[in-house]
Amino acid sequence: MNIKNHRTLLLLAASITLAGCQTTEIVPPKTTPQYENIRTMQAEIDSDGDGVLDDIDECPETPPNVVVDAKGCPIEVDVGGLEMEFNGFFPPMSSQLPDIYDAVFVKVAESLNDYPKANVFIFGHVATNEINKGSLARNRALMVKNTLVFQHNIDAKRIRTYECSNKILVTDTAFIDPSFEKLNLKNIEAKQRRATLKASSSVKDLSNLKYAGDIESYGEYAKHCELFE
Repeated sequence: MNIKNHRTLLLLAASITLAGCQTTEIVPPKTTPQYENIRTMQAEIDSDGDGVLDDIDECPETPPNVVVDAKGCPIEVDVGGLEMEFNGFFPPMSSQLPDIYDAVFVKVAESLNDYPKANVFIFGHVATNEINKGSLARNRALMVKNTLVFQHNIDAKRIRTYECSNKILVTDTAFIDPSFEKLNLKNIEAKQRRATLKASSSVKDLSNLKYAGDIESYGEYAKHCELFE
């Protein structure tokens, strides 16, 4: 009787011991996945809406509808270029442009504002029968420049002025210009009393003309005219 009871007690003790050795599975807190989700959402914020996440965006305040690169910085998009020419004619021995050009300057300024990186070249000319050719040619070029700068707020750094004196003469049919007709100018000498404005998105320096079209358009000016401002 005593032996049986002793065996029973031993079996019970062994059962308790084995039960104590079993591995208990630890259930992670329910808040862990929630925290991870919040952290992931924060890392994927794109504050300026340019398609580049904030954590790699080097230009975090890009305006809307602007094309950006992989770093989130704006990309300059080529939307075409500007090639423009304007001729203004002066009275004899004068550097004052007639009032009929006021409306023309408005249009010229609008075009230059549309293409803010286009360069402006202004060439002053004189007729062979005018005196003080160098200074008169310069004053005519400066008149056009100052009108653009002071009346139409065109940046002076974009403009280069040249003195051509009477080295680039035009023939009787060289200009078909409405303003020339409005001024009732008819003779060849009158066509030399002018300032020529050229604006270009591609030409930056007359001493380094690379393309055939630029050489055709600017070659004579580069050869005969002197940069003075």
